[in-house]
Amino acid sequence: MSGRPTGMRRRMATALLVLAAGALTGCGESVQSAPNPQRPSPTHQVVEPDALVAGRGMLMQKSADGPIEFCTGAVAESYPPQCGGPRIVGDVDWNVLQTERSGGVTWTNGDVWGVGRFDASGGEGGTFTLDRPLSQRPPEGHVAPSAQTPDFPQLCDDPYAGGGRPGAGSAEQQNALSIRLEEVDGYIGSWVSDGQSMFNVLVTGDASQVHKELRAIWPGGLCVEQRDAATLKDVQAAQDALAKALPGLLMTGGRGDGTLEVQVTLLDRATLDKVLETVEPWLEPQDLRMASTFQPLTG
Repeated sequence: MSGRPTGMRRRMATALLVLAAGALTGCGESVQSAPNPQRPSPTHQVVEPDALVAGRGMLMQKSADGPIEFCTGAVAESYPPQCGGPRIVGDVDWNVLQTERSGGVTWTNGDVWGVGRFDASGGEGGTFTLDRPLSQRPPEGHVAPSAQTPDFPQLCDDPYAGGGRPGAGSAEQQNALSIRLEEVDGYIGSWVSDGQSMFNVLVTGDASQVHKELRAIWPGGLCVEQRDAATLKDVQAAQDALAKALPGLLMTGGRGDGTLEVQVTLLDRATLDKVLETVEPWLEPQDLRMASTFQPLTG
């Protein structure tokens, strides 16, 4: 079952939620994954390393004479907030931005847009060289990709088959179900489709057998479906490997359907190849949903 992070504010900029598949055209190279009849084959939109790109985030200067960082990832909800990112190269006029200051730290109260060129080799976090002044409005030539919200439907017509009944199920039984799900061989993921007690489970093995086992634990709504997808263990193993191989990752997270979302600062070919190489023992290319924070301008 999916959880919700606490203590950190995930930047849900459009690019973070949008899969790289078909997000932009004309300013990058599309790499098509091998087809799979039961799983989608997304196009990972590769950005040229020297492309003029746009992105948004919080500006952070941790000391009066320190570098200004462009925080495009998670921000700790402290006061002052804490974050990090590429070092800004170029002039920053704090006076035209909404800023706050506390304890020698200066930051923008809200996101700003930057247009420039990202260089991953420019020290820890890389550098972002400005091509034009920072702004609180999207730049001309920026086309916001269409957000794609994951679909978590009810998977069966009769969720009370096998002896279930509407409204049944205690907190203790729900906890027992959660524990048992982690032990199911071939467990892909699960979600609650009604916001309360309608559990939907994906497995790689015999769905009817798993349903029978889970029904003995959970008397409420229950749907179990067989699907050809990566297991939760494989997704978690790939996620752990990426965290070690690419410490600059902004976000990774399983979606509960056998896919892993990966957000990077700039999805150039070298980064894409590194990600694919790292997850190869556990995931296929079509199991990934890649997103690039910095996106090329289309005009």
